[in-house]
Amino acid sequence: MANVILIGILFFIGGMNKVQALTLSPLFSDHMVLQREKPQRIWGQAPPGHKITVSLLGQRYLTQSDHNGNWETVLPAHDKAGPFTLTIDADDSKTIHDVYFGEVWIASGQSNMEWKLKGDVVGNEQEISTANLPLIRFFDIPDTVASTKQRHLPVSHWQVASPETVGYFSAVAWFFARKLQEQEDVAVGIIESNWGGTPAESWIDLDVVAATPSYAQKSAKVKTRQNWPEILADNEAKSIKKWQRINDLKSASEQDAIGLDYDDGHWQHIELPNKTPLYDFVWLRREFTLKNLPDSPITLSFGDIVQNAFIFINGQHLASEDWKTNESVHAIPAALLRQGRNIITLRVNSDWNNQVTIGKKGQIYLDIDGVKSDISSHWRLNNNIEAPMPKVINYSFTPSFLYNAMIYPLLPYTAKGVIWYQGESNINKHEYYHTLFSNLITNWRERAQAPELPFLFVQISAYLPPSELQPNSKWAYLRDAQRQTLFVPNTGMAVSIDVGSADDLHPKQKRQVGERLWRQAASKVYGLSLVASGPDFVGLSANQGKIELEFNNAEGLSTADNTPLKGFTIAGADKVFRKAIAHIEGSKVIVSHPEINKPVAVRYAWADNPVANLTNNENLPAVPFRTDDWSMEEVNAK
Repeated sequence: MANVILIGILFFIGGMNKVQALTLSPLFSDHMVLQREKPQRIWGQAPPGHKITVSLLGQRYLTQSDHNGNWETVLPAHDKAGPFTLTIDADDSKTIHDVYFGEVWIASGQSNMEWKLKGDVVGNEQEISTANLPLIRFFDIPDTVASTKQRHLPVSHWQVASPETVGYFSAVAWFFARKLQEQEDVAVGIIESNWGGTPAESWIDLDVVAATPSYAQKSAKVKTRQNWPEILADNEAKSIKKWQRINDLKSASEQDAIGLDYDDGHWQHIELPNKTPLYDFVWLRREFTLKNLPDSPITLSFGDIVQNAFIFINGQHLASEDWKTNESVHAIPAALLRQGRNIITLRVNSDWNNQVTIGKKGQIYLDIDGVKSDISSHWRLNNNIEAPMPKVINYSFTPSFLYNAMIYPLLPYTAKGVIWYQGESNINKHEYYHTLFSNLITNWRERAQAPELPFLFVQISAYLPPSELQPNSKWAYLRDAQRQTLFVPNTGMAVSIDVGSADDLHPKQKRQVGERLWRQAASKVYGLSLVASGPDFVGLSANQGKIELEFNNAEGLSTADNTPLKGFTIAGADKVFRKAIAHIEGSKVIVSHPEINKPVAVRYAWADNPVANLTNNENLPAVPFRTDDWSMEEVNAK
């Protein structure tokens, strides 16, 4: 899901026996934020046996590089401070400017954490225009894979928040950081280590993944393969070629197929949206006629194009789209149009899985002066104009490959905690996610030498068509696996069930998600007295055919839309769920069903995209839950 080029192939350098000059992790660079009130490790490389001096705030700290040239020193805990310079002297001298002691958080996961503020985010224009907040700094780690553990991160740098830079920050992490900076009045450093579409096992040490149920065989294949450097180098070369071709607007603009007079009579007919995926570089053409030239632009809509597209009108480039474009709607200026016959040409491909889909039903039209004309039929198709898509393997899916390159060399850096938004790519193995995710948290804490490192995560949002009764939902089971992970100490979960979208895996309401993560941090890390989440189920009692549910965070139980309570389902011993009759009594919810005399299980917000509306007086959505432990294969609905 990430429109990226693999940055490069890193090789393990921890065993080098010749270091020529002072080398630091890219983390130690201008504008960096060091974690206040905790010891801070500083490390690097220098010629073997060389004395190293780290100087800041009038203090000097001495160490010496070992026989391989590696060195490390630990700075004592320090209160908030800054700006100041930090100098490291060895055979060379490096001075780092504009340094602060403040709060450092790692923002990791897949695309919903990676999603940039300048993307399709509600309220981003106002947020970006007011982002003159130089005490907030972001460090974005480039997407990189490695088959062995790396000592240093790929090259990057700290960026100070401003209207010019903040659009490139993680939207969720930005809203979290802004609340943190306002409350604590300190510099805030966010280290982004995220990659769209990636599964949890990619972010975990290989030995840990191998010991996790259902992942032993996959991990063994990674361990036994010896020629990973050659494999990754070859794949990187193919990836570079692939992205060059995907982004080659110049060559596409030179194709005869975009022209008004091109003969597409030998192309096959197709209607949109296509019912089965198309492959490689797909070209489509369609005519439309204008009796008169309009006075204002006309609107061209496809609803959505998956995934990358160049759109041409009468041989002229109109627009480009990529994976971040969720709504394919474009204004065609009058200058591109002509009276009589006109041609729309599309060049489409999918960088993610080479499966192209074009359009949404009912949303493929031309709007001319407020009158919509359906253009879903009479398209012509050809995917032989260009050579097939180069075959590139997503090694970002490989167990440990992101951990090796983007986490292992990061975690010596002292941080206050982690915010995590991931899970969508583990839906099909939801039954293993609780263990896998718990092992990830433990793994990171061990690497960071911080056994109590706070780990706050987002429960994945609603997605796919809405449903009131779906007891076998994979999405619901994954959310429940995330909820179970709260049994790991020093964790917190932000609920996002109410900001999801039926047709978009990437909710636009990133502010709610980031600020709910902040609520978890405020309550569980910074000791502030506030409600951390919506109503959270803690217990039940059954009596006379009804089940009485008790909740934490239950002050002011209500419904989000002031309509009757929705989202509860109920089952008896037969494990057949029905929509429950539910109502609020004070701080409790009472559920029943006239056909179930002895109810034994209740679920709430249990569907891919549940219809549910329970909230508290903070307008925070209730946490989806179940009272049973039945597997997806055991349950039914009626």
